[in-house]
Parts: sequence; C-alpha cells; structure tokens
Amino acid sequence: MDPSSLLSKAQNPVVVDSEIEGTTKITYIEPIRLQKRRVVLGVLLSVITSFLFTLACSWSKKLVRKFFFKESQMEMATHMWIINNDNSNNISKLMNKQNEIYFINRKLNYIYNTSMNAFKALEYDLKTKRELLQAPGIQQPILFQEKYGKCLIDIPKPNLFVYLLKELTAPFYILQYLSCFLWVLEDLAILSIIMISVSLIFTTINFLLLQNSAKKLRNMAKSLAQVQVYRGLQPCNQQAIQFRKIDSKDLVPGDVIAIENKMTLPCDCVLVSGDLLMNEASLTGESIPIPKIPVEDLDQPVSFMTDKRHCLYEGTKVLLARPKYQHVVAIVGRTGFSSFKGQIFRSVLYPKVQPFAFYSQGIKYLICLAICVLIVYFALLHRMITVGFSFMIIFLRFWDALTWIVPPALPIFVSMCQTYSLIRLRQKGIFGIDPTKSLVSGKINTVCFDKTGTLTTIGIDMFGYQLRNQQKFAKFILKNQVKSKNSLEFKLFATCNGTYEIEGDLMGDSLDVELFKFTDFKIDKNPPQNAKSRVVNREGIVLDVLKLYEFESALQRMSVIVKDTDDYYVFVKGSPEKMAELSMQNTIPTDFKKNLNVLTMKGLRILGFGYKQITQEECERLMNASRQECESDIQFLGLLAMENKLKHDTPQVINLLNNACVDLKIISGDNPLTTVQCARECGIIPLGKPVLLLDYNEKEQQLSLDEIGVFEDNLNNNQSKLNSEIDILFDEVEDVNESSLDHQQIMNKLVQHLLTAQNIKRSIISENDNLSAGHCFAMSGKAFDYFWDQLPHEEIKKHKRQSFAGFEQPIDNVEQIKIQGLTDEELHNKLFASICLKAKVFARMRPEQKSMVIEKLQQLNKMVLMIGDGANDCAAIKQANVGVSFAQSDAAFSAPYSSADDSIDCVRQVLLDGRCALQNALEVFQYYVGASVIKYIAAMINMSFGQNFADLQYIAINYIGSLPYLKSISLSKPSILLTKDLPNESMMAISNAAVLSFQIIVASFGLIINFLYWNSFEWDNEPSVVNGKFSKEGTIQTTLFKSIQIYFIMAVIAIYTSRPFKQKLVTHKIMLIFICISLSFTLWIFFTYQEWQYTVFKLYNTNTQHGRSYNFIQFLLTIIVGLVMLIGDEYFIKRVFPNNQNQIKKSRVRPSMQSYVS
Repeated sequence: MDPSSLLSKAQNPVVVDSEIEGTTKITYIEPIRLQKRRVVLGVLLSVITSFLFTLACSWSKKLVRKFFFKESQMEMATHMWIINNDNSNNISKLMNKQNEIYFINRKLNYIYNTSMNAFKALEYDLKTKRELLQAPGIQQPILFQEKYGKCLIDIPKPNLFVYLLKELTAPFYILQYLSCFLWVLEDLAILSIIMISVSLIFTTINFLLLQNSAKKLRNMAKSLAQVQVYRGLQPCNQQAIQFRKIDSKDLVPGDVIAIENKMTLPCDCVLVSGDLLMNEASLTGESIPIPKIPVEDLDQPVSFMTDKRHCLYEGTKVLLARPKYQHVVAIVGRTGFSSFKGQIFRSVLYPKVQPFAFYSQGIKYLICLAICVLIVYFALLHRMITVGFSFMIIFLRFWDALTWIVPPALPIFVSMCQTYSLIRLRQKGIFGIDPTKSLVSGKINTVCFDKTGTLTTIGIDMFGYQLRNQQKFAKFILKNQVKSKNSLEFKLFATCNGTYEIEGDLMGDSLDVELFKFTDFKIDKNPPQNAKSRVVNREGIVLDVLKLYEFESALQRMSVIVKDTDDYYVFVKGSPEKMAELSMQNTIPTDFKKNLNVLTMKGLRILGFGYKQITQEECERLMNASRQECESDIQFLGLLAMENKLKHDTPQVINLLNNACVDLKIISGDNPLTTVQCARECGIIPLGKPVLLLDYNEKEQQLSLDEIGVFEDNLNNNQSKLNSEIDILFDEVEDVNESSLDHQQIMNKLVQHLLTAQNIKRSIISENDNLSAGHCFAMSGKAFDYFWDQLPHEEIKKHKRQSFAGFEQPIDNVEQIKIQGLTDEELHNKLFASICLKAKVFARMRPEQKSMVIEKLQQLNKMVLMIGDGANDCAAIKQANVGVSFAQSDAAFSAPYSSADDSIDCVRQVLLDGRCALQNALEVFQYYVGASVIKYIAAMINMSFGQNFADLQYIAINYIGSLPYLKSISLSKPSILLTKDLPNESMMAISNAAVLSFQIIVASFGLIINFLYWNSFEWDNEPSVVNGKFSKEGTIQTTLFKSIQIYFIMAVIAIYTSRPFKQKLVTHKIMLIFICISLSFTLWIFFTYQEWQYTVFKLYNTNTQHGRSYNFIQFLLTIIVGLVMLIGDEYFIKRVFPNNQNQIKKSRVRPSMQSYVS
C-alpha cells in the first residue's frame, strides 16, 4: 500500500459533536478530490451506454465515489465523503466563504477548524452568561444573515418534474420501460402505452400525497410574525433601550428581542431580563407551564441542553411575561434548522431507515423464480426455432421472460397497502405520517409502556401524608382527616410546587395543581417585586416565594426559598430516595424503608419533602448561591401520597395483548414499587406472581436483589376502615431488603433464578435457594447503568451475533454450561441481556435510559413498539421500531403514530392494522408475481404454435383480471381479534413459497391440460408465424385467454388469507363484486360468441369447428384445476408446510453462565 495514502487516512478530519445536530449526526467524513479526467470518461460512458451509466450513478453514491473521486488531503480536497449515523452516504462540495471552509449536510453548515483538523456544525457562540447580560445589539445583521441564514425552517417544496425524474428512473421503472420497449418490438404497442400511462398516473397520485404531507410540515414549521428587536450599542440589560419591529425571518443569532405575552417564539433564545411562564407543548406534548428565569451573572458558557430554565425554544408559547423593566428581554441563540424545533424537523426529513425482511426476501424469491422461468424458456427454445420465429423475436423473448417475472408495478401496489392502512387508522382517530411503519407494525412482538399518563390517567388525586415524629413516622393522615391547614407542611405544599394562575385557571403539573388545591391557599395576582409569587389563605398567612428551582428529571426534585412574615425557609420536595440522600441522616425515620414500601406497594405515587429554617442573612446569601448549597442540610419532614388511577380501559386492553402473547413491559421514571404495583393492577404482571427487584447501591457499589411480595389490596372505599388497615399494614409489613447479600451472592442468585426459569431440573440449584420460576424481574435505572457501563459497545456492534449467541441455545445440564466457561465480562453481558428479556418493569429510568432499554431489546431481535405521552418518552419513541404518542400538539408529528384519544387501545389497533397491511402486502406480492408467471406460461404455449395474446387481451389480463384483485387485496380490513399469530413476511419461508409455487405449478399444469385437449382436435386454417413474427389471433390463444381468467379468480381466492389477520372473504364486498364481474365476463365469453369478441379481443369462435361441447369440456377442465388450486392450498399445502414461525413466543432465555455459580 502507498505510504502516502496511509498518511492521508491518518490525517483525516473528524466531526466534533454539537448540540444543534440533534439525533441526525455524522459518523465519518473523508476528504476526496474530483478527477476531471474521470468526469470526461463518465460522460463518454453515459453516451455509449445510452445513459445507463448515468442511471447507475443516480442509484449508487458509492459508485460515484469510487469512479469520479479519489482520496485526498484536506488541502487538495474538493468534496467530502460523508457517512451519517443512519448509514446513509452523501457527497458534499467543499466551499470557501469569508475565509471559512465548510460543507453542507442535511441542512446544516459544517465549518472547518484548521488547528483541530475537525469540522463542527455552525452555531452562534453565546459566550458566557456574564457576557450575555452585557451584550449589545447586532450592528451588521446582513453579514450575520449571510453566515447563519434566515430565521425560518424552510421545508423543501416538492417539485413535480424533479419527483417524476427521480421516481421514474428508479430500477423497477427502468425494468418497466425495458418491458414496454420489448413489447413495442413484438408489436404490442397499445399494451406498452397503457402500462406507461398507468404508472405515470400512480406516480402522480403519490406525488400529490407527498405534496399534501409536505404542506402540513410547512404549516407546522411556519412561525412568521412581527418581532421587536434592539440593534443599538448599549448593553441589552439597560432600562431605556429602544426596540423596533421587524419580520421574524430577518432575525439573526445575537439579536436582542423583546418577549411579549401570547407570543410564539420564532427561534431559540436565552433569557437575560424578566421572568416568563412558557407552554412547551409544541416540543414536549405536555401543556404544563414552565417557568423561565434570566441567566445568572456567572463566567459559565450557556448550553441549550443543560440550562433549560434560562432557554426559550422555537415554537413554544408565552403564557405570562413579567418584565424587570419595560420589556422581557432575550438574546437569539439559534435559528432555522439549528433550533431545537429545527432538529426535530431534520429527523422527520431524514428518518432512519430500518431494514425489513419483506423486500430483501422477496427479491431472493424472484431470483429463484427467474431461474425456473428461464429453464422453461430454454426448454421451449427448440420449438420456437422450429415454428419459424426470427432470431430477433427469439432474442426478445429471452429478455421479455425476465420482465414477466419481476412485475414493474409491484412497488406501487405494495405502497397502496401501506397508504390504505394509514387511511383506516385515521378513521379510528390514529394519525400516521410514515407509511413504511404500516408493515413494520405487523411484526411487533414487544410493547413498552410509559406509566403516568399512558397506563394511568394524567390526573392525580390527593391521598394523604405522613410526618416524622422524632425517630419514627407518626400516624398516616388521610386527606379528609386534616383538621388544620396552617402547619409547616401545608406551607411547604402551598409554595413548593409549579402551580400558576393564568386568566383564572390553575395551570401546571397535575400533581402540583392537586397538591395546591389541597392546601386551600390562593395565588396573589400582584406579588411584590422581589418575589416570584405570593400565596395567601383565609387565616391571613402570607407566603412569598423568593426563589424557585423548578423540578428536573435528572435531579428528581424541586425547591424554593420562602419568606413567612419574619421567618425564612428552604422547602424541598422530590422522590423519596433523593430526599433521603439530601436530608441529614439523623432526621431520617428508622422505619423509612418499611413505610415507603407499604405505600408504594399500594400503587400510590410517593414524594418525600423536607425543609430547613434560615435567617434573613442566610436567605440573602442563598439567593446568589448554587442550587446544591441551597438544598443542603435539609431536615426530612415526611412522605406525601398521591393516587394515580389506571385509565378505565387499561386492564381490558392489557388482557387482550396478553392473550395475543405480546411481551409487555413498563419503562417509567417512577418508583420501582409503585410501578410494579401498577403492572400488577393492569395485568402486565400476574397478580399472584412475586417480583425480584434488581437495584444498585452507588455508595456501597453493590447490587441488591429484593423480593417484592404480593400485596393483597382488599381495602374498600370506607375511609375509616382504610385508615385502620393502613396502620395494620405498617405494623405487619417488614422491610423488603432485610437479608444482606454480598455482590458475588447476588450474581449467583441471578444466575440460579434465570436457570430455574427455564424448566431445568431443580437438582441443579443449591438446596438453600428459595427462588422459583414463578418470579418476574424488575430493574431500576441504577442497576441498568451498572450493567450498561460494563458493555463493550463497539465490540457488540461488530460482533453482535457472537456476543449473544448463548441465549438461544438450550441448556441441558450443568456440566454442559461449566465446560463453556465464561469470563466476568461475558457473564455480565449475557446476564444483562437475560434480565432485559425477562424484566417486566424498568423503573426510575431517565429519558436516555428509556431509549437504551429499547436499543438493548432490539439487539436481542425484538421488534419493539413504544407508547408514551411526555417529553421524557420522545427518545424512546424514536428509537423503537414503531412509536405511538398521545400528544395533542405539534409534538405528535415526531412519532410515526399519534392517537386523538388517550386510550392505549390505539396500540391494539396499530398492531391489528399492521398485521393486516403486512399480510395484504404479502398477498399482493404472491398474486401479482403468480399471475405474471401464469401469463408467461400461457404466452410461451402460444408461442410454441406461432401465436400470442393480442394487445387488448393483454390489457384485459393485466387491468381487468389483475388490477381489481390487487386493489381489493390492499383494501382488506383487519380482523377484530388480536391473536398470537404473526404474518411471516419472508417469501423465502417454505410456507409462503409453497403457497405461491403451488398456485403457479397447478395453474401451469391446467394450461397444459387446456392445450392438450385443444391439441386433440384438428383445427382448420390455424394462424401461425408470418414473416418471422407471431400471430395475434387463433384458437389456442382464445382457449388459453378464457381459461386464464378462471385461474386468476381461483388464485386470488386461494391466496387470500382471512383468519387470523383480516376480514373474511365473504364480508369483503369489493372483492366479491370484482370476482362476480370477472366470473360473469368469463362465462359470457366461454359460452356465447358475438362478432365484437373478434373485433375487440381477437377471439375465435371455437364452436364452429367442434361444437359447443369443446368449450364446455374446456370450462369443466379449467374448473377442476381451479378447485385443485383452492382445495390443495387449504387442505394440503398449509398442512404439509405449516408456518411454524408465525406465532409470538414468550422469550426463553437460556444463558450459558452456570459456570459462574459456585
């Protein structure tokens, strides 16, 4: 190898990760140089090959890269070879502007840094927070606009000419043109014109659908408005700065703008003056007021990912603006596709294409079929020569044979199945934006649910609370047992929440709103200038919230600094586990874990709360201190219990999914015990089944394995009895984690349990093991992190199959496992995979962890559907094979499916319609290919006697005998019952191949029988080859034309599969109508004859020479063969070649890790 090439590769630039790339990133770049000589050679090749080389280049960017470019150093490069994180390729031209080298990829500019030898997506440098507060207005906006572009998300408008040029030059269409060219040479010009016309019509219809979808995206992206901007020299935090109005599209990064009430933001900004209350439903799907505060005067850089409380995002709406001076002021940070909303649109414009076996396996089957057809061609070659065909006709028939086998319009009819699926779901209130997901959803075998707002209602009810009494908890207080609401805990409840009053309505997270209502406090509409908010009650208690740290998922808490007349407090509220960490240990009750377990096992949502009292001087200091300092030395006060009920139909839908053997899991950020109880109540975990909770103690750096027993909830609505029974529970229930096991023992027990669950003999487990196959698994986010961090991720990507090969192999005995021997790393990998497959609950999961769980399941060959309703579910929804959302806002377009209703029954509907669409696509493939081969066999028999079908006969066969059936199949509706059966999308599967092959073989034999019976008669003046060309009329082609109509009818009835995916054939009115029309037409031409039949279809009157008995016997023979096609398929093929892979099977993990057990 040339050493210079090695040097070049070693010095290849890299792409530095940037926030503005979102999920659409570049994984590899390489500088390349365009070779002018190769361009000239490419032009010559295109001319010589009649532009076939040009077409090949348009299909393969790798070919363009290899032929026209060569590797180069950056100094000599003209283009960049780009590989994106979805494995797509792109060649982008290197440009030089304002002494900056850059290239454009997927709407973003990437700027070259010479010193770092790296590219980075262009973004405006906001510098530090302190510099932002002193920033002046932009003085040269035109230069900034040239560099950063206009402030708008410009969704490309589809161009009809460009679309047609791209679509009509696709490989299948080129094959169609080849077919039409061959037919013209064979004197079948009318058929060619009809074929091209139909394809053009279908392509135009698809363009109109694409144009409609793009129009909706453009409307969603549009955010044009008048904005007040300051472009002066004074710092933006001054009181007397003057604003002027401009169009929002003219904004540039660095602009200082005024934020007004009811305003929809046209860009991403950083707040520098005043307070805001924002509705971010357009991004998160949650209509919860989000408070925003100005950046602090600190020497820290601003990040739109980590400083969300200071950042405003495009598309979000201002609910309430509270200016410090005359205006609320913000500085523009990101515009266009660089904004957070722009990132979402980039992911929509460039979706990740997931491989699907339907297409690849279908092509393999067509290749096998083409070989068989060519064998038929060569078998009849001698006969065609003997008959007298010219060499040109014989040559054309060879290529014609290939075009018969690969129907050019096949992709159109498959896409029809996808489009009709979306239409059916839309009628049920489920809106889909990605047609390809219609087929993918037909193979879903695992469904992951978010908990709150998905399985349960969004609304939440107050249940009660429990305070600390010295070293233990006091008696639990139900909400209707409260006597006074002036105590310290009610001051905490009234202030430590995210509730706001806007136009007379309380807004915020449902938990906070319900908690605030419980306190009987009211929000003062005119708080003092130095307070964020003020609340008062009837007894005259006045509480001022001086500072608020809003709730953050990563921190699992919120806090406030409150003034109560002359007293000052820091109030903190969050998850019980987090509060236990923050609070002083001498204030944690000794029965903390026991009481927490009792409440969570009832399915209640539990929060911990605490406080610390401070002096006025400490308050002033903490106002400018860090959050960590503010929330230190907290005294634990108690536990708060909220009731989050299941949606009314959740148990019924879960029961239907369980009956269909769909693997169901919950991935939630909630408490593990609460989530487990929810899983039990809805049926994801059977009520009588104990659960093993796998957790990780970060302080002790050790795994914990706790058994969560079955909580029998026999409590009724009688509140007095409810209270007494809770007291009894507190006395009787022991700590879940009483027994202490070391790390090694935990690993051993995990291994033992997983082996036990595989029906392995009890004797292989140690006598003191008390685990049984009746357990389910639950895993915490900390335990998930422990296993995930030890995975060799790069190796998994390279050797995925090898890494998990042990899971699918059955384990017969311990000796077999011990012989294999596993290292600690291999054990962790296999154990982690086993737990992920068996776990029913993943709790306390961060948003990114939810996505990682989905990714792990996909690595283990699971097809996953994720359904969620909040911002913390977006990453998981995108990662899943199919995502479903409840969002009633612009956020819905980021999920492939969004439901207008909040019922999880939409999951069942998506699965039902997905299986129907996949089965429809499979049947369209089978029928279209089968009909094409049958037509080819009939044509070859005709050719053996110097005849062929006439133009209008071909048109009738293609568009009367085939098109209605293909249309009817794609219109088939789904079954109403979800079963454990799954469509087998692989045409190479013996069950599918057998069905299609049987239809082709029987119909071919039928045509041969029709031919043999015809050949048993003497026919006078039978047309044959004239001047080396075939005749388009004759008795043999008349006979086969009539018979082929019957075979088509029988084939579509045999291929149509109703149970268990689709409606029964007898209820498919459109299909029955087409069958009746086709059958009536066939009977008419079989037993009657008028002169128009010859004039239009070139049909001969076969009764004139041998009487009516000839047609009757031919009809009888055809019907008998047709019945063989029907009966043989139902009672022979499907029984001899059953589809053994078409059921969802419960995961059986057989990990080869017993050698780890002592």
